[in-house]
Amino acid sequence: MIHEFEELHLSVKKCRAFCPWTKEQTLSSFAKHILSEAEEVVAAAQKNDIKNIKEELGDLLWNVLMTAHIAEESGIFTVDEVLKEVVVKMRRRKPFVFDGRQVTLEEAGELWVETKVQEKLINGKTHTNNNGNSQKISTR
Repeated sequence: MIHEFEELHLSVKKCRAFCPWTKEQTLSSFAKHILSEAEEVVAAAQKNDIKNIKEELGDLLWNVLMTAHIAEESGIFTVDEVLKEVVVKMRRRKPFVFDGRQVTLEEAGELWVETKVQEKLINGKTHTNNNGNSQKISTR
């Protein structure tokens, strides 16, 4: 899998260097494509279209990696930083997975929510819905 990821990253770099349309993209102009691809993944999953799920996940991964690469080129952060940060975050949110503890489904959900709440408090982020009420934090 490491080889395939490196090959994908190299392909993203080549596309960015040689495709006129991709060269013109900025972080904000390209990042919006992530939502479209994510919606296509959801649609394929709802249809249980395995072939299409795989294809759309690839497109989504491409767009996420391209967005991170554009940020890297801009000096905002590196792709490596994104990868390291997500590993640290998931280890923090699911410590039982990495320290070998057994937890119930309910305990796992509670730990996830507690950790996300603490992260938002530390980062000064609040989530409200369109009505101005607190938004439920995802349990995944």
